[in-house]
Amino acid sequence: MSQTLTHEVQTVFLSTLKQLLQDQTQPNQFVVDDESFNQLLKNKKIYNAYHDLAEQIYALMGFQLEQSPAFQHSSLQRILEQGRLPIYASISAGLDRTEPNQQQFDHTQMMLNPINEGDALESIDQLDFLDELYLSAPIDAETEPSLINDCFVAKPCSTTPLLLSTTANIDSSNTDHKQNNPSGKQNHEVKMVKKMPHFQIPNARVGQDYQARIQMQYPVKEDVLICSESIKIPEDLGIVFDDEAQQLQGIPLQAGEFKLVFQYKNSEAAQAWSSGEVTFIITADPRSLWQVNEPDINAPYQKAHSDHQLIQTEYFNLMACSQRGRSHEHAGTFRDDDFLIARVAETDWSLLIVADGAGSASYSRQGSLLAVQSAAKTLTDYLEQHHPHLDLLLQQWQVGSDDEMTKSVAQQIYKDFHDTFYKTAQVAIEAIEQEAELKQVAAKAYATTLLVAVVKQCEQKTFISTFWMGDGAIAVYAKDKVRLMGKPDGGEFAGQTRFLDRSFAQQFGSRVNIGYYDDCEAVILMTDGISDPRFETDAGLANHEKWQAFWQEIEPQLQQPHPDQALLEWSKFFSAGHHDDRTLAILWNKPVIADVEGLAHD
Repeated sequence: MSQTLTHEVQTVFLSTLKQLLQDQTQPNQFVVDDESFNQLLKNKKIYNAYHDLAEQIYALMGFQLEQSPAFQHSSLQRILEQGRLPIYASISAGLDRTEPNQQQFDHTQMMLNPINEGDALESIDQLDFLDELYLSAPIDAETEPSLINDCFVAKPCSTTPLLLSTTANIDSSNTDHKQNNPSGKQNHEVKMVKKMPHFQIPNARVGQDYQARIQMQYPVKEDVLICSESIKIPEDLGIVFDDEAQQLQGIPLQAGEFKLVFQYKNSEAAQAWSSGEVTFIITADPRSLWQVNEPDINAPYQKAHSDHQLIQTEYFNLMACSQRGRSHEHAGTFRDDDFLIARVAETDWSLLIVADGAGSASYSRQGSLLAVQSAAKTLTDYLEQHHPHLDLLLQQWQVGSDDEMTKSVAQQIYKDFHDTFYKTAQVAIEAIEQEAELKQVAAKAYATTLLVAVVKQCEQKTFISTFWMGDGAIAVYAKDKVRLMGKPDGGEFAGQTRFLDRSFAQQFGSRVNIGYYDDCEAVILMTDGISDPRFETDAGLANHEKWQAFWQEIEPQLQQPHPDQALLEWSKFFSAGHHDDRTLAILWNKPVIADVEGLAHD
């Protein structure tokens, strides 16, 4: 553990001190000067009190703090990472070491030889924490080795509990203080101080495999030999002590703070065993901290906590699923995400749409529903009327070629979908505004993202046109290549995004994309409840290896008899700090299976 404050923690600490000591009636007037502030910074006891407060805050709100990306760069996190500062630092005056583990503290000497104020503050730390030290008197030769004055003394290893003495004896030597003090004033008694050895062991977590050694931290940092018969661990803890490996191991079953008393040697050659103790902390499984609460049954716009759908065709399948996030479960609120998948009747054209309602908008769950439904109707109407024209154009598009005909066809199709998506966004916004007017609230109460893919899937080729407003992802996945069909919108701060509103026309052309491919395995749309934990950043979305890993996760689910249900269960995966709704929509090609039986008869 660091002996000094890091620069960032020191800055935060100093800012807090100045706020506490500022004269509120006189702006910028402080009770103490800058030099005094610097001296306060050296007081480890004040800093440790500050750290303890931060620990209490985290103990009460840890699972909520993990949800906030801001916590990862906060002053609170830096204070917790800094840790408590050790209080047992050497003092330049007043300490005389007589043995490696024994110190002599002379109060009189400290008064006769003044030390600087910084050292004095450190000295106060020593005096204030004398309740953690142990006073020892001289031991007669005939005295049986045992526990004297709360200070452990070497004795044979035994499983019999040691009895603690509650009496602290002070050295009452017959030294004539007047002989060394001509002034006649009585000197302070000289006390023999001996510290208990200090041990540490890493924290464990409920449900996770654990292996760790108990290690001495003071007076030296080293491994020790533990007497396995002496250490007592609660039987229902799920942890045992392995004598051969000299470590605690197992899978913890309960959270808590446990005092483990044991006997140890610094080496196998040592003749006698000493006694020590360590605090063993087992933290709760974060998943156990989340509650599952139901929304108000009288609230408007009731929505199911999960939904899924499967559409099967001759050459391809469509699947979508949506699951309420843990943050909504804990708060007792509704799922804000929504989706819609559809196949245009008697064509090879399909629609995949996902929407993520803004968590801060009170009716966003309805906004996402209105957005996907209105978008689906507009696009279905368009495709039913114009698919023959589009099919004819695509017949002239040579996949992988850049000849003039292909370029001309691509430009015409792009313009058609650009105009169609523009109308689609307008209609969706109007639907939301009409609902807001009916409810007599602002339209932003229905804020939502909107991601749309229009796909024509033939036996060997895949045409796709997309519209992307907000975060999440749309991608065309192939074994050797992944094509992102746009770029997620980011807000001014982490976790923010753009929502579907009247500003959608700005840079609208960049929100529409088209492509025609002969190597597509799947078209994938997802909200940020999935893209954030699996890809983390925009750079992650562009990383082909991350997409391969993602496909390896979901592809086995697509082979199940009910892939929509299988992926709905998969979407409940736990990822610390990521507890939003999760919605996924996929179009994937069926594998080409040769008719072996038919070939055999030929």
